[in-house]
Amino acid sequence: MKKILAVLVFTLVAACLVAPKFIAPKHQEKVVELISNINNAPGYTANIESSNLAWFGSENKVLVTFDTAQVDPTIHGGTLAVEITIDTHYGPLLFASQGVFGLYHTDIRFVGDNLRNYVNWDASQPFYELSVLGGFTGNFKLADAIPAFTNPADTVQFSGYTGQGQMSDQGFIYQGNSEQIGLVDGYTPITAEGFAISVELNANLASIMQGGFYDSTTDVSLNKLKIGDDAAFSGINIEMSSSLDPDTQLGSLQIAYLIKDAMMGNFTASDLSFVTELTKLSNKFFMDYKKFSDKALAESQSSDAVYEVLFTFMQDNIGELLAAKPEFNITDFSGTFPDGSFTASLTSKLADINTPTLDELFIPEFWLYNAVVAANIEADEPLVRNFAEQFIARKMRAPVNAPEVKQQALMIINSFVQQGLIQLDDDKYKSEITIEDGQGQIYDSAFPLM
Repeated sequence: MKKILAVLVFTLVAACLVAPKFIAPKHQEKVVELISNINNAPGYTANIESSNLAWFGSENKVLVTFDTAQVDPTIHGGTLAVEITIDTHYGPLLFASQGVFGLYHTDIRFVGDNLRNYVNWDASQPFYELSVLGGFTGNFKLADAIPAFTNPADTVQFSGYTGQGQMSDQGFIYQGNSEQIGLVDGYTPITAEGFAISVELNANLASIMQGGFYDSTTDVSLNKLKIGDDAAFSGINIEMSSSLDPDTQLGSLQIAYLIKDAMMGNFTASDLSFVTELTKLSNKFFMDYKKFSDKALAESQSSDAVYEVLFTFMQDNIGELLAAKPEFNITDFSGTFPDGSFTASLTSKLADINTPTLDELFIPEFWLYNAVVAANIEADEPLVRNFAEQFIARKMRAPVNAPEVKQQALMIINSFVQQGLIQLDDDKYKSEITIEDGQGQIYDSAFPLM
């Protein structure tokens, strides 16, 4: 029994000593691949400044620069440079915060010493750190952090940020949060509380890198936002999602902007919602675009040349993108005010036409004559009356509750009803708008758009 135990112990120790020698070259290949991917992005350059390779780990210092002319062509010679340290320990024994066993544990750190003239934080911590624990099956766990910091004048206060996530063959999940950030410089202090981000991608890494569609959700939220003494918001959410129909191979994107409560001076509102979607998008087009753009970036050093060939690709493949008749829709535009609520929706698509050129798509008149649009609006009668009175009061420079203001507002609303532009139904004003063949129509009233 003792001999068997001794053999097992010897085998485990040998594995722990030998395994790093096989893990090291594979990991270094991944580092080189990462550098290559950065260099393929327009404006970015990355170089390994130094490498320290040992039996149980490695350290690579990487200098990443960005040409600011990519953002503003008028900026000449401006570059942003960041030095990143990639510190790795090889498995199988790691004793990392994300787990004890694994292929490797890598810390990617931006120390940020060049920022200390502008920002103060704990001297023992890097400005940003990303830790990755690679598993034996190709999965990995990650955690990142930004420490709490202030500026020398103490007018910027940031409580810090932490996040964690994991990638598996089923998908990627990530959650991060920050308690508070405050800007107290000047006459309008700003305070944001309860920032959070949640990401769920239901696809493996290979599918994600293809650039096509897959089921995903991303939620960015803020519990409270206060701007000065006159504006306050709570329950702010930006929700983004994508999906792919496996049968039609058409994808969709949805973005929702939500605010639970809003106050700006005397203006108050709640349950504000603006939800948009793009549907019937060709998955093949976006995957082909990703493959083509990756190749173009790898073969060209000039950003202008890259944009030119990408523009040509768009022109040559615009038919594939438009074949399924993509739609842009506003599925929900709504809100509640002290005087009532409103709701609206819109659907839009291109009419049956020959495939347009990219130049035509940038002409506003093209959309006026070739878009098919349908919109519906509904609002409580007191709300419409209040908005009309507010508008008339500003035009007349009179108090909102003045009799002449109320009378004029009522006359305008009644004239819209008489013209058939709006209808009153169960204490709600409603309107239906359609646009087709360059003509607009509100109920039975038609009018040219140009």
